[in-house]
Amino acid sequence: MKNPTGLPPVQNFETLNSPLRAAYEILGANTPFELSRAYVKAEQVLFKDRSWDYDDVNQVQNIIRGILESVDEANLLEEEIEWRNEILWFWYHHAVSIAGWKKDKEKQRNFSEKALQYQGDNPNMLTRIMYLLVHDRIAEAEAWMISKAGDADQETALEMLKNYKQLGMLWPDENL
Repeated sequence: MKNPTGLPPVQNFETLNSPLRAAYEILGANTPFELSRAYVKAEQVLFKDRSWDYDDVNQVQNIIRGILESVDEANLLEEEIEWRNEILWFWYHHAVSIAGWKKDKEKQRNFSEKALQYQGDNPNMLTRIMYLLVHDRIAEAEAWMISKAGDADQETALEMLKNYKQLGMLWPDENL
């Protein structure tokens, strides 16, 4: 995983003094960057096998999300803030799809709003497309995608748009 923050890595980072200490311990990470990498690795297993469930308080991604959201940013180092927000963006980005699997449009809307709040400078265009689609802003989604021609995520975004227009969902049930 590339470091999108542009910040130099924290030297001699001390997780024991961090307000995110529990998250570092759960994931066996020693730096904010390692925390993000370990989170993605653990979360992807659950997402890919479709056992990822935002309602299951015992799943690692939900435990980590709870820890990260419980900490005031003012108590974190700049690098921790950046990686904390990256992890939270990723959680909410995936939660949109999970809510779709559960056919809960209200949660899709709420999760997509939170994903955009945490996205920051992450270039992923799918978060914005999901937000527009689950808010039934089809014309705006089409126009925005045209403005993003050539983006690496455009093919997936076009597939989501087609599915939403035809089926009223981001992904057909057989793809889930």
